[in-house]
Amino acid sequence: MPRVKLTKTIVAGAQPGETDIELRDTLVPGFFCKVTPTGRKVFMLQYRTNSGKRRKPSLGLFGELTVEQARTLAQDLLADVRRGNDPSGQKARDRQAPTVKDLCKRFMEDHCIPHNKPLTQKKNQYHIDKYLLPSMGTLKVHEVERADILALMKRLEKTPTQANRILACVRKMFNLAELWGYRPDGTNPCRHVTKFPEKGKTRLLTDKEMILLFRQLEKTEEEEFEHPSPILGIRLQFEGRTGFWKYPPKLR
Repeated sequence: MPRVKLTKTIVAGAQPGETDIELRDTLVPGFFCKVTPTGRKVFMLQYRTNSGKRRKPSLGLFGELTVEQARTLAQDLLADVRRGNDPSGQKARDRQAPTVKDLCKRFMEDHCIPHNKPLTQKKNQYHIDKYLLPSMGTLKVHEVERADILALMKRLEKTPTQANRILACVRKMFNLAELWGYRPDGTNPCRHVTKFPEKGKTRLLTDKEMILLFRQLEKTEEEEFEHPSPILGIRLQFEGRTGFWKYPPKLR
């Protein structure tokens, strides 16, 4: 393994051999250029972590990087190592980190299916397939930011009720991501993302519901549990009408 000051001339003129050749730099410890038998020239850095693990990450190809650029990268990585970090190991861990697609799969299998009703399961899976996977499925879980959630909500602003249901699903999903160790505690990207305002819902009472309602009113009147004014108000709202009932927003 010859040791030389790596320059453009030295690297460009290096000839391949039967096995890999490593041209070691005399300026930066551990920095070298590997010449493969096929003539490929790769800048690399060799270092040991504080725990003694040996790392040998590649920095880039000669031609894509100049010698000076590769040397600067090597110096930056070594400075990071001296601070107690392991940049190559962290890069490998990042590659293996779960994606949002992985999180969605575990959310359905480990939480939604065991704890939710079939209709809720179906809705959550629809939200995942229709909105989450197309927009952020390939992102690493730890990379998702509040801006990603806000962008999703922006796309759904014309359907506020649906947007709020999706937000609730995603918020729960990222709470579990913290529990499962996919993200640090307290980093849920849905935090401070507000729901859209929703209007009160209106629907028709069924005949069965009307019968139950008036039976209860009659029972209440007979037993005098309530002042007659509220009961009269309810009767006036329904008697002689077609049976509309508007849920107050706080009771929905």
